[in-house]
Amino acid sequence: MAEIPVHKKSSLTWLWILLALLLAALLLWWLLSDNDDADEAVQDPGVAAVDTGAQEPLAAGSAQRAGEAASGLSLAAILANPTEYIGQEFAGEVDVGEVPTDRGFWIESQGARMLALINDGPLEVPMDINPDQRLRITSGTVRDADDLAGLPGEPLDADTRTILDGQDVFMLVNEDNMEILQAGTPQPGTSRAPSAPPAG
Repeated sequence: MAEIPVHKKSSLTWLWILLALLLAALLLWWLLSDNDDADEAVQDPGVAAVDTGAQEPLAAGSAQRAGEAASGLSLAAILANPTEYIGQEFAGEVDVGEVPTDRGFWIESQGARMLALINDGPLEVPMDINPDQRLRITSGTVRDADDLAGLPGEPLDADTRTILDGQDVFMLVNEDNMEILQAGTPQPGTSRAPSAPPAG
């Protein structure tokens, strides 16, 4: 009887299975790596979290808080720990309280108040600061009230120095870094003050 050599047919099925498994592993790796990047973005403190929740509309007094939140610094935060903020910049909306001197006035926000000094670099038309005004300060520097050595301009008058003696910090602001948002009550003796009624 003659032997007939039988050759087994080679099958490429195993190759297709291997390629399918490799493709599935790559697809799984790609899906999981995208998910890990999203988790790292949420856990990384350097990355800001995105709040997709509905926000409450701003109330009438909230514009001031929104301005302070944009700068990350509020008067309340400064006054809670004054020495921590010396040398830092402030930007936000504030209300003007009293105006006790030509160079100094009280700024108020959320029940906190701080003395602000106008940098004595006169503008062509000086800004007239009055009580009850609302100001937008685009850049003010928190300064140590005991360190007046490098204060620009003319020396401070005695009244302003007396006020500063009772403070830890003050804010130094250039007139060109302030904008009057709401007019206040004109001071007596200024050009915008109402004139006294005629004596009769």
